[in-house]
Order: sequence, then C-alpha cells, then structure tokens
Amino acid sequence: MAVAAVKFGGQSMKYEYDLHIHTTASDGTRTPEEIIDMAVEIGLKGIAISDHDTVAGLEEARQYLDTTSYSLDFIPAIELNTDAGEDEVHILGYFIDPKNVTLNQRLQEIHTARYHRAVQMVSRLQESGIKITFEQVQALAKGELIARPHIARVLVNSNYAATIKEAFVEYIGRGRPGYVPRYKFLPDEAIELIKNAGGIAVLAHPGLIRDKNKVITIINSGIEGLEVFYPEHSPEEIDELLELARYYRLLITGGSDYHGPDSSESRSNLGSAGVSKELVDQIKLTLTDRL
Repeated sequence: MAVAAVKFGGQSMKYEYDLHIHTTASDGTRTPEEIIDMAVEIGLKGIAISDHDTVAGLEEARQYLDTTSYSLDFIPAIELNTDAGEDEVHILGYFIDPKNVTLNQRLQEIHTARYHRAVQMVSRLQESGIKITFEQVQALAKGELIARPHIARVLVNSNYAATIKEAFVEYIGRGRPGYVPRYKFLPDEAIELIKNAGGIAVLAHPGLIRDKNKVITIINSGIEGLEVFYPEHSPEEIDELLELARYYRLLITGGSDYHGPDSSESRSNLGSAGVSKELVDQIKLTLTDRL
C-alpha cells in the first residue's frame, strides 16, 4: 500500500482520496485508464482527474471504470490556469458537469490560445538557436491540449536541459527566451465557470502563491475550498492553511498533482498527498445542500 497517513486535528488521517491528478489529456504522461489501474493498485478509495483546462479525459476514465469491477470513487474535475498579476493561480473544480455548454465553449477558446502560444514559444526558441520543432511538441501532446511541459520535455529529450524544472528555469519560464505571456483568464471567471458547471471551486496549492494577500482576495471572490494537503506544502504551511480554512469556513482538499514518473520529483508519486473519505463527504454534502 502506498497510501500515506498524516496528522489532522490531532488524529491520524489516511490519504484515501487523491484529488489532483493529470493525464495525457493535458500534460500528464499516463492515460486515464492507467491512472485508474494505479489508483486501485495502491489502495486509494477515490480519485479526481483534474487535467489543465480540459475535460477530455473524464469520459474516457468513466467509460473504462464502467468496464471494470473496481469500486473506485471517481470524481470529475478540472484545473483552470489563471493569472493574478505576476502570480499564476490555479483553480480546481470538483464534481463538474463535463458536458456543460458554457464551460466547454470557454475551454475551446483556451485551447486555441494555448496552441498559438505554443507555436510562438517554439518559434522564439528557434530564433535563439534552440533546434527543436513544433512537430516534436505535437507528438508528445497526446491529448487535445498543448502545454508548456510538452515543450519542456522536448527540450529535455533534445539534451538542452537535464530536467523539466531546468527547462522552465532556463528556457520557457517568465523572462526566459522562449516565454510568451498567456491568454487573459482571471480567477473570478474560473470560479464562476466551475460553479456554473455545478462544481465546487477550490484554490490549488495556495502555498505556492508568492503574494499571500492574493489568497485572501481569491477567497473573497467566492472560492469554496483550499488545497491544503500538497507535496510542496511544508508542515508549517499546512497548519497555516488549515487555520485559514477554518476561519473562512472553507472545504479542505488535497492531492499529489501527479503528472507521471518523468515529471518533477514531488509530483511523480500518485497518492503522495490527498484527503480522507470524511473530507470528501463534506464536499459532497456541500453540493447536496445546494439542491
């Protein structure tokens, strides 16, 4: 069993649900089917597939799960990438309707913007002497979405960087030669889209946001939960976020941000962070109370 246990409220809590997982539908390296098999193998009770700016992997996961005898609790989710000034802010949406028309229309606009951004980034890298092609990036992007990690992997595969992290730091991060500013998408709109699609809006990995005042601003924008348990949150940050969640009466979530074995070290272990069934039940109860 790879399911971990942590202290929560003075008691031991098992990571029974991993609520932050990426697949090949966005920038992960494992298919939805592989993720489900892995989750069952390590003893998770439930998972949320939360790909960046796409719901493409959700139906595939649901259909596969229906062909198995697994009792895995599957939660349809998404992670919307937004910007608040100089900070990148990610909003998770749980129990969304993947067929929601408004959500899908906006996602299509985002996909188009992502595609053109990736083309520009590769072009800038080529102008700076980096010999990679957009075709290489497309070959790695097995899903419908092209993201910066796909470009980073091409840079690693072409020996321009040793790791994904190094590729970002040296070539495609903010201020680097291949960087292109992202489309305009604000946290407020992401929260509204998620709620409109019947979901619960949660601020992803708030400990990574540099300007802590923005966390409060986003909470006041209508966020309903905080991703407290996360591989890159220190024990001190987890305690602070728990207090913040209690003060604002927010739901508590957690997940590994799993991208696959060849992603950054902290995000390469499924089930390395998550929450108990009890905390997931609280999310479900919130949805029930809306009816």
